[in-house]
Amino acid sequence: MRTLLLISIYIFTSFSIRANEWKILKPQGAPKAYEIAANEFQKFYNAVTGEKIDIIDTPEKEVNLIVIGSDIVNRYTRDAIEKKIIKPLDLGAESDSYRILSVKDNKRDVLFLAGGNGRSTLYAVYDFFERQAGCRYFWDGDIIPKANHIEMTGLDIAESPRFMYRGLRYFAHRSLTRFQAEHWGPDEWEKEINWIVKKRLNLFMLRIGMDDIFQKAFPDIVPYPPTDKTLPEALPRSFYDRTTAWPLKYRGELRKHILSYARDRELIHPEDMGTMTHWYSCTPKAFLEAVKPTFNPQSGGAYLGNPTNAVWDIRDDKNLDNYWKLTQAHIDNYGSPNMFHTIGIAERETFDNREDNLEMKLYAYRRIINKLREHYQTAPVLIASWDFYLPGWKGKEINKLLKQLNPSTTIILDYTSDLPSNETNTHFENWGVVNKFPYTFGIFHAYEWENELRGHYDLIKQRMPVAAADPMCKGFVFWPETSHSDPLMLDFFTHNAWNPDILTPEEILPAFCKDRYGKDAEVMLRGWTAAMPVIKLVDELPARYKEIWAFAKKEITEESVKSFRDNEAIIAGTLAHVPGILRTLAGLPYGYGNKFIDRDAIDLARTIAGRQFTAELHRYAIAQADYRAGKCKINNVRIAEKRARAVLYALRDILALHDDYSMNASLKQIESVEQPINPAFEQALKGNSENDYCRSYISEYFDYYYLPQFEHYTKEINKALAKSKRPEIFPDVSKMDMQYIVDAFYNKPLKEMKPLNPKSRTNKTYRNILDSLAQDLEKYH
Repeated sequence: MRTLLLISIYIFTSFSIRANEWKILKPQGAPKAYEIAANEFQKFYNAVTGEKIDIIDTPEKEVNLIVIGSDIVNRYTRDAIEKKIIKPLDLGAESDSYRILSVKDNKRDVLFLAGGNGRSTLYAVYDFFERQAGCRYFWDGDIIPKANHIEMTGLDIAESPRFMYRGLRYFAHRSLTRFQAEHWGPDEWEKEINWIVKKRLNLFMLRIGMDDIFQKAFPDIVPYPPTDKTLPEALPRSFYDRTTAWPLKYRGELRKHILSYARDRELIHPEDMGTMTHWYSCTPKAFLEAVKPTFNPQSGGAYLGNPTNAVWDIRDDKNLDNYWKLTQAHIDNYGSPNMFHTIGIAERETFDNREDNLEMKLYAYRRIINKLREHYQTAPVLIASWDFYLPGWKGKEINKLLKQLNPSTTIILDYTSDLPSNETNTHFENWGVVNKFPYTFGIFHAYEWENELRGHYDLIKQRMPVAAADPMCKGFVFWPETSHSDPLMLDFFTHNAWNPDILTPEEILPAFCKDRYGKDAEVMLRGWTAAMPVIKLVDELPARYKEIWAFAKKEITEESVKSFRDNEAIIAGTLAHVPGILRTLAGLPYGYGNKFIDRDAIDLARTIAGRQFTAELHRYAIAQADYRAGKCKINNVRIAEKRARAVLYALRDILALHDDYSMNASLKQIESVEQPINPAFEQALKGNSENDYCRSYISEYFDYYYLPQFEHYTKEINKALAKSKRPEIFPDVSKMDMQYIVDAFYNKPLKEMKPLNPKSRTNKTYRNILDSLAQDLEKYH
């Protein structure tokens, strides 16, 4: 009897295993993205369940199938439609739409993951695991829950994006690895590109210099630079020093790998064309000496005193041809001619007369596009809108440009839709593009130094619905000068780029916290919610910790601080809550091993402290002005100084709790790529980050740059306060030369810049820093 029972159990179990067996059916002879989709399904299923599903390319009997690809690539899908097992999937050719559909084919279960192209088929795979397994995708890692089973039946999902193009830009500044794409090696780039696809984006742009394109385009003229010296054209201690860490030949190999990896996933990368020479894409001195290009008037050798960054005069056919050789060299070696991009003459002014200058810029666009059409007649062109915003074009001026462009092949790449308008700077609603000419809606978000949590959310709320409702708006792009600076904004953008229905950060915060923090979602939501009013003070409290020297060199008068007083009246109510906000943030579970919480807790704390320091520095200036005018006692100035110092030192201690803000840690990460490091790069890295445009939240700067400058400033102020007579000039700007601090910073190796107040990276340390700062702000009142 027992034997019969065991046999019955064995037969039943064997039958159950066969009946529930699944295999992944990938299409034969399809583009590589479909093979990647099959592999990704296999990988994620294994990561969730611990079980591996085999991949096949021909159907097997009595096997449940995960079918990768629509009927345009997978014959099984086509047969299923013709046999009436499924209805037509209604996925347009080249479409980013996709379907997730489960059906019965006789006794077998079938799960279709199909897109209008390979890229959107990948979207379907990632979306399946998001819906069915609870997977979540962030730039800094995936969250993959564990489960014994993933339900693959009962699904009928159809997704289509609102915008044709959904993209990101990676810019050329250099300091911290988290924020600057120039520091990323192959592992970081593969992770980033995978994340782009997981978030259903389809376009990205490398604005990280041209690497070795001059060497590829002009091999007989431009040699590779030395790997152990500063670039010949480098301008030390500035962002014009483009000396690379890795050999330039390797940077070319890395670029090839990045773009090949992206192409395999069918991402779009626009090809740069036209007047490409700029600070991040310098003309090598060897080219200047051999070719001697003429320069655009006013932008030539006089452009910031550096001809390597000047625009060649494209009225000269030779110059235009050489620009095109750079574009074609990039296509031949790295890219693909599916889409193009130009900045025109961009920020450069050619003539003093506005009308003549505009005409020259219109001419440049026409001439650049005409050169493109000699080679590629129908490829779409993105016209960058930066020139419209800065220095600023009027609507009538932009309308002149639109009349000269072909709307069937041209898109205005607007990435300033979130920036405030003023008399010189307008936005897309004033340009005459709405309902008339193809354009994108874009979030610029941040200049290089603005890498804290931020966002002009109120302007986005006003303007995004206009773009979403306009059929001429073809895209949604996120185009900042930094990467990964704000995880909430990244989620806000990627969601709305697909389906623009969330207008405020508060709307997305609950889901964001649940997805990112799991069991700690509630406490993290409290932290984000408490901090949000201060985070939004983007314009009212710009970063001042980075410009203490410049601040100190300005005489403090009642007139010069009037704007501080007016601003104070607006923000005082919000800032009154900062001690309470700090105590709320002190309760966040930093230091317990969750990398998302550790990173975001520091982001929240540094943003609040950074905003507060600006307020305190302004208050310090107000107190000085009031003391000089006899409106307050000396103690008011001393209290203002103590408050500013307490915030600045706390900000130093906050940043030391995470490697994201250590330039030395970034340099070590760069060195981890198996390539020789140029010994001159450390000075270039310092120059790239120390210049007044690029200084930001860098921990080494606080101990060895910002704090010494602050102490110098306050020391001179206190000398003036010590005098019996109120000073007539306050401060004495002649005493504010701090070059010795800058020189000492450059002379000290990064590896020797140890934290001067080292603390353990524990929850207790984090909590004590924020609680102590809250107490100081209340004590020095």
